[in-house]
Amino acid sequence: MKLYFHTFGCRVNQYETETLRERMLSGPEDREVEAFEDADLCVVNTCTVTTEADKDALRLIRRISRRNPAARLVVTGCLATAAPEKILEAAPAATVVGNEGKDAIPALLGCAPVPDYAGITSFHNHSRAFVKIQDGCNMHCTYCIIPRIRPTLSCKPYPALEAEVRGLIERGTREIVLCGVRLGRYLVRDNGERISFTGMLERLLAIDGDFRIRLSSLEITDLTDRLLDLLVRSEGKFCPSFHLPLQAGTDEILKAMERWYSRDYYARRVEALRRAAPDAGLFSDIMVGFPGETDALYEEGFEFIKSLGYSGLHVFRYSRRDGTPAARFQEQVAEGVLVARARRMQALDARLRAAFAAGEIGHTRRVLVERRAGGLEGLTENFLRFKFDPAGLPPAEGSLVTVSIFGADGPLALGRCETDQFAGPKRA
Repeated sequence: MKLYFHTFGCRVNQYETETLRERMLSGPEDREVEAFEDADLCVVNTCTVTTEADKDALRLIRRISRRNPAARLVVTGCLATAAPEKILEAAPAATVVGNEGKDAIPALLGCAPVPDYAGITSFHNHSRAFVKIQDGCNMHCTYCIIPRIRPTLSCKPYPALEAEVRGLIERGTREIVLCGVRLGRYLVRDNGERISFTGMLERLLAIDGDFRIRLSSLEITDLTDRLLDLLVRSEGKFCPSFHLPLQAGTDEILKAMERWYSRDYYARRVEALRRAAPDAGLFSDIMVGFPGETDALYEEGFEFIKSLGYSGLHVFRYSRRDGTPAARFQEQVAEGVLVARARRMQALDARLRAAFAAGEIGHTRRVLVERRAGGLEGLTENFLRFKFDPAGLPPAEGSLVTVSIFGADGPLALGRCETDQFAGPKRA
């Protein structure tokens, strides 16, 4: 059978698609195809965090339904949970499976069952491997639909998590990216022992091997002193890069969003991070145009964001989501204002990323070698994109190498391997 997979959205979704891929490409005649027109079975894993995410998913679903009507179409993910009727309107013959039934899709389609928490053995077309350790959110920010879509907090049992990570390392994966909807809420018991987020991370870092662990998005209140102490003690295995969502740069908007911290608290934790790891990469989610965000509040927030010394921003416009409190708020911001504010914040992001790359000139870093559209590139421990000097011999894809940074090209650092380092897994 020829299978096509497409994923929208976050790293949690990407990991969940990877688990489906491994389980469904299990037969000798099964193979993955790049174009949905060539597939016998199409699996689309959707996102619904914004209206644009909905539109993108529905557009692809309609195209598959029109251009390959003979294929079986399975649609899952957050949009399938939130609005299955929209999917069936776009593709009446589709099989719609919400997040709660996602793990059962292989069995639904006749694939062999696997044990719970079996995990993945590799990550398709990636040098890094995303590993989901937690699911669900119960914080109910006023703009966010996700707590309604993924309301139940759950965590992967530690023995299953360790076995999955060990297996990936043994097969040559050199970077593990831990992800979750509320990553820092990881908390389990193992033989009666309580294992917290930091305790889990400390155990994983003790595994033998030349590898490193990176965190995906982490809330600022989970950036504890204990976690920072572990970062300092980890001898490079714990990547000093943090994506810490701020969302808004004024206390007025943070309160309206029902975020659970003040901007003063956020700034103090960033200062603690800088003391512990001065070279750490620092990134954030920034929302513009939340209801009630006046020009004055936007300017105040913009200046605060500039003051934090970010390495880069993920900028997005407020998206009105039915069923969220913010959708009923007065003072919705006009679309034209949303676009203008987003463009200005994106221009700040471009300046920050260029400054981050330029500030790394003269440093020595450890780079994970990845294959990108333009050839081999790399990713430093503090999450800076790195381009290899074409005059040097290329290192092995998937390996960790030490590089010297001698220049920058916008958001890219430029440099070369310090020595010939070609030991490492060769990716097909």
